[in-house]
Amino acid sequence: MIPLFMFSLLCTVSCSKERGTGGCLLDGVSDGDINAVRLRLAEERERRLLLENDVLLLTLRYAQLHRLFDQAKSPVGFLAKLSNHTTIHTGEVLILDKVDINEGNGYNPALGVFRAPVKGMYLFSVTAMTRGDGLSVDISLKNGDIELARLYSGDIASGRMVGAVSVPAILSENDNIFIKARVMRTGFFGNHYTSFSGVLLQRMTE
Repeated sequence: MIPLFMFSLLCTVSCSKERGTGGCLLDGVSDGDINAVRLRLAEERERRLLLENDVLLLTLRYAQLHRLFDQAKSPVGFLAKLSNHTTIHTGEVLILDKVDINEGNGYNPALGVFRAPVKGMYLFSVTAMTRGDGLSVDISLKNGDIELARLYSGDIASGRMVGAVSVPAILSENDNIFIKARVMRTGFFGNHYTSFSGVLLQRMTE
């Protein structure tokens, strides 16, 4: 919108035919006045662009806050258990097939991996029972290549031992948490005595 003072200035412009030339003269308007109007128009265009940029940034921020608000309303947590007696080897991931809780759909029972749906502080717990057949449990709880905790449970003939560990962890969105064997022939007792769980304690913004 043209400012009032520029509108008034332009209204004073009159065009008359200069005798002998056929040109159009702006009576009463100097070059300085025209340049001032042009400068003010340029400033107004720049101010409008800045305002449009501010509106865009606010729109993006609103969308981000709306997404975080929706996430805050949804809990994140899982509990998975091992149904059958299982043996895994060095570097293999323990797959716990019985999923009792999976709020946020972060745990994948086909892979044995929990993928963090949001950034935040989490708490994970692992309980492992040996089978009583001479095989111990020696495993790592990992976030990708990062080891969060270790768990060892020795085995005795004709008996079963239980080991457990809980650990907090700050995760980024899409971090992957899983249990890996540290030694060959790591044996687990099933029947839901071996379990893996996690819960989001606190969401964190960027």
